[in-house]
Formats: sequence, C-alpha cells, structure tokens
Amino acid sequence: MRHQRIVFLGERIILGDEIGPDEFHDLETFRRCAAQWGGPENVLILRNATVSEGGLEEKLEYLLINRAEIMALGLGGLSVSGLEALRP
Repeated sequence: MRHQRIVFLGERIILGDEIGPDEFHDLETFRRCAAQWGGPENVLILRNATVSEGGLEEKLEYLLINRAEIMALGLGGLSVSGLEALRP
C-alpha cells in the first residue's frame, strides 16, 4: 500500500510516495542500505520524491532514506492557508 509522505531532514522537506521493497527496482541497493542502516525496517523508499530546501527544488525518481535521520514524518498532503488574501 502506498502512502504520500512528507519527511523533514534538517532544512530539507521531502515529499514522495512511500513504496515497499518489492516495488523498488534495485533490490541489491535496498539490501546494502538495509545492512548498513541496521535492517530493512530502517529504510524508507520514496518514489517520485521532491526535495525542497529554501527556494530550490529537486525531483528524484527514487530516494532511499535512513529512518533514523528523519526529524518528522507526515502522512497525507500538504496544504497552505492564507493564500486567499493574495487573489486579485
């Protein structure tokens, strides 16, 4: 089951679809990360990830993240309020 995730890593905000290892195309890379990071439960795989830092944005097809590095993890979408006042 996929979930849209919002992850905070330091000054970076990352949005993407969480997928399982069975949906990831490079199982060997997943296994190496799992071995290095203390097990498969510590590897978060995001598909179609957008990494934002300040005004810069980068899009990645896949991103593997060590869950121990995550400061916060959100489930769902991101909404911004207060923009109604900016409409002409």
